[in-house]
Amino acid sequence: MRVYKFDEIDSTNKFLKEKLDLEERDLAIAKIQTAGRGRRGNKWISSEGAALFSFVLKYDPSIPDNEYMKLSLVVGYSLLKTMQKIEPLDYKFKWTNDLYLEDKKLSGILIEKIGNYIIIGIGININNLEFGEAKDIAISLKTKTGKNYNLESIIENVVNSFFEDFSKFKNGNWKEMLKEINNINYLYGKRIDIVGISKEESGIAGDILEDGRLEVFVGNEIKKYNIGEIHISKK
Repeated sequence: MRVYKFDEIDSTNKFLKEKLDLEERDLAIAKIQTAGRGRRGNKWISSEGAALFSFVLKYDPSIPDNEYMKLSLVVGYSLLKTMQKIEPLDYKFKWTNDLYLEDKKLSGILIEKIGNYIIIGIGININNLEFGEAKDIAISLKTKTGKNYNLESIIENVVNSFFEDFSKFKNGNWKEMLKEINNINYLYGKRIDIVGISKEESGIAGDILEDGRLEVFVGNEIKKYNIGEIHISKK
C-alpha cells in the first residue's frame, strides 16, 4: 500500500484519478479538502478533523458489470461494520452511499472508475465539530461521544476491512451482506422524493433489492430505482 498524505488538497479522488501509475490499495489522505464532492457533483463539507481519504480497487473483468452496481453497497456495509467496532452506535445506511447517525449524515461515499481502476472516496465526520452549510444535517462521532479519535487508525481499518469484505462479496456472500444492510435501511418505510431522473417521483421506500436497486411504492405500483438522488419528503 502506497500512502499519500496532504495537509490540504482539492480532492483525494482527483489526485488518484490523475496518477499515471496507479496500484491497487494506493491511498490518499487529506486533513482538508477544498473541492470534495459527493454523488451527482454535490459538495462535501471537508473540515479538519474529518477522515477524508480515497483508495484504489483494481477492476476485475471476471466480475460482470452489473455486479459492480452493488459496489457502493458493499463499501457501505463494510464501513458500517468498521464503525460499529469503533463505537457501537445505531448507524443506518441510506441508499446508495451515505451513513447516518441520529437522522444526520455521518459519512458519504463516492465511487469513480478510471481505466482499469476504481477510486473509492470516503469522508467520515469523526473529530470535526464544524459542518458549515451542512450544520443542520450533519453529525460527527465526537459530537455524539465527546471523544477524540485517531483518524489514520480509523482509515487503515476501513480500507483493510473493505478488501476483506470485497473478497467475501466476490466469493458469493452478497445475500448475507444485503440482509444486514436491509436491517439498517434508513429509508425503509419513509416517504421519499426521487430527483435527478426523467421526472421527479414520490413514494414509500421499501427494501434494497438483490440487484442493488431500491424498491419504492409509488401509488399502486412498485418501482425499482438504480439512479436518482433521494430526499426525505416534507409533504
